[in-house]
Amino acid sequence: MINIIMNLNIIKDKLITHEDNFHLHKTLGILCLLNFGYQFYLYFMYNKTLLNIFTLLPHILLHISSLRFKVLEKHPGDLHMSMISWKELRLHSLIFAYRACLCILFIDYAYIFTILTMVCADIATYYYGTLGVSNVRGRHEKFGNSGFIKELSTIFFSTSQMSATIITFGLIQNKPSEILIFSTLMPTQTYMFGLNIIQKNIISKKTWKIIYSLGLLFTYFIWYKEYNNLYIVSLSIFIYLLRCIGISKYIIWYYVLFCNNLLYIKLS
Repeated sequence: MINIIMNLNIIKDKLITHEDNFHLHKTLGILCLLNFGYQFYLYFMYNKTLLNIFTLLPHILLHISSLRFKVLEKHPGDLHMSMISWKELRLHSLIFAYRACLCILFIDYAYIFTILTMVCADIATYYYGTLGVSNVRGRHEKFGNSGFIKELSTIFFSTSQMSATIITFGLIQNKPSEILIFSTLMPTQTYMFGLNIIQKNIISKKTWKIIYSLGLLFTYFIWYKEYNNLYIVSLSIFIYLLRCIGISKYIIWYYVLFCNNLLYIKLS
């Protein structure tokens, strides 16, 4: 018992920093976690959610409160430092989190916010990114030389990014689903927290990857529960392969959207 209390005090000391002396960021983070639990409780128990500006406000403010923390200027590049936060990653986290919130609040315009998200992410990369380095894969020349398990996890993380875009676009759906969009928000917002606790040696990189992967898999589970299929997986892999051979994401998504709309016109 004494050891447990001592360990909890050590973790508390590592998490509480002078940069968040009023505990605003931590409070918002706790509110976000509570809201994730509450919304999924409503969904699984009553097949409904309570998603509005008030319940999503902590998720919006969380990223604003994170801007005061010091992070690296650029991607560290070094594999051993790749789980440390940097400006491009923080901005991408904000942009994709806001995509989810805005798509939920203005669901009829979700496709517009999804397109704007791509543009904003590219702008963030232009100013803060590093040539030849991506947020997910790290250095491009190292991709394919990191071992089968690491390679597989990288592919899974990349295809899951495609899946999130499919969800916010409302592809192979009648229209975007609020609960699915909300489910993409969870791994987006917890990822930066994961990097923070890895950096503070509270949790190992391997353990966090498992937790993060479970969060991504949870979105696929929600998809299956909603539509009783996993078409999203095959479409995500197809889009990922097209990106791997260098086709512009704007060209890919334009034709995917066109084919999707054509399909639903014929079905209706």
